[in-house]
Amino acid sequence: MPFEQQRIDHESGAVVLALSGTLTMGNQLLKLEWTIDELLQEERKQIVLDLSDVAYLDSSAIGVIINCRGKVGLAAGQLRLANPTERVKTILKVTKIYDVLAPDASREAAIAQLNPAS
Repeated sequence: MPFEQQRIDHESGAVVLALSGTLTMGNQLLKLEWTIDELLQEERKQIVLDLSDVAYLDSSAIGVIINCRGKVGLAAGQLRLANPTERVKTILKVTKIYDVLAPDASREAAIAQLNPAS
């Protein structure tokens, strides 16, 4: 299943990147990094990665997500993960990164964490 990403601008000002397919080493990870960089250049610093349609991710993808989270944090923003599939949850737990990334159960829950007043 090829990697795809869809940008959704939420009314709260947050940006949701709905990801689908497999996140593995290669151009798709570069595309994700470039998209995050573009959002930061646009001063869009409240970002949710919706993983509900991600079938698989590898260690390279985990590294890119952590790197992007760091970039967003340095820009005084937040990057949250939302709705990972059971397989992705398992991978994140096995790699001991699940608690660090603390994914939210849904896109809406992640947005609420970005914008507690909404």
